Amino acid sequence: MLLPTVSSGGKWSCRHIWEMLLSPITPRNLRTTALLTSIYQLLIAHSILFVVLLCLAHAEQMRHLLDLDIMDQKDSGFYNMSPFHNDMRLKTAAQLADATENALYVLASIATIYALSTIALFFGVYKNKPGLIIPWLVIEFLGVTAVGVFIFMLKETKLPMIFGGQCPYFIVCYTLLCMDGIKWYVMHSFYQSLRTMNKLREIATVAIPCPAPGSIPYQFRREHMYLGSNGYKHILTESPDGQC
Repeated sequence: MLLPTVSSGGKWSCRHIWEMLLSPITPRNLRTTALLTSIYQLLIAHSILFVVLLCLAHAEQMRHLLDLDIMDQKDSGFYNMSPFHNDMRLKTAAQLADATENALYVLASIATIYALSTIALFFGVYKNKPGLIIPWLVIEFLGVTAVGVFIFMLKETKLPMIFGGQCPYFIVCYTLLCMDGIKWYVMHSFYQSLRTMNKLREIATVAIPCPAPGSIPYQFRREHMYLGSNGYKHILTESPDGQC
């Protein structure tokens, strides 16, 4: 009597875990993963834009209140009283407010551009248009590269102390950066699949059947290829647009 062979569980468990990790980027699930990623990026980009615009409005209000304080100090005669140096303090505060406001304007412009690229990304994934995915891929690649450089440049500041040292600081920051890199890879894979699909979407016309010369025209079939749930699909449609 032959007994069934039992395979090692460790090998199969590692294989299943690896297949589970790669399942989001398989041809069957790639479009769903790309669509969910585009929706997530759309929500994150607009949330960041809202926060930046809120901070900008708050900075403009602070600058307006500071201008009113300077005018009140000048009217009351306390602006340039020598013991208090109010003029120097208010000028320093005005310079800091201007610098903060200018920085927030730059951040608002960057956040707006990124939000527009996420809108194009969503419609590019939803409508299967690879040209609309390119802006987000370029902006995200430049952003991830710039953030990686800034993380390395800020290692000598007081920021790593918030994370408990440079080692936890690098682990946390570069882990988040790798997650962005994975999202970029998913969208790039979907972009490449769309380009491949467009290249393979060439119409193949075949005469079926072949009648005798001078009889009725050939009945042609056009073969269309597209990316479906289980990989590439083929559709044959009849088209009487050929002659013998």
